[in-house]
Amino acid sequence: MNRNMPTRCATVTIDAATVSPSKALAATARLAPLVVVSDRAYGEMLAELGSDELVIAHVTRVATNVGKPIGVNLTSGTDTSTTVFIGPKHWSDDRVAGWIGGHREALEQQFADATFSREKPS
Repeated sequence: MNRNMPTRCATVTIDAATVSPSKALAATARLAPLVVVSDRAYGEMLAELGSDELVIAHVTRVATNVGKPIGVNLTSGTDTSTTVFIGPKHWSDDRVAGWIGGHREALEQQFADATFSREKPS
């Protein structure tokens, strides 16, 4: 990435009462080169799907279908967050790490104080 060019970012906002958050993620992931689910969107998918395990399974399925990792940014304190990347089922941890490395500058611009991890949230 060219350090002189700003990163372009889009935010997808939905009304979870009328649009399925899990379907919105799948549609967004098909179009965007890099997707990071916010803490709020994760919570909306949790309310829709019913458990952390089902949300993680859905994110894994979407990542597998689009062939790239999907980030989940979860707040871990007042001013901090952790971004976890869930890769496609057939990807090794090293491949996910390499993909994250290739997007590190864009991620740091968007989530300056985030910690990046390949581990799935618990």
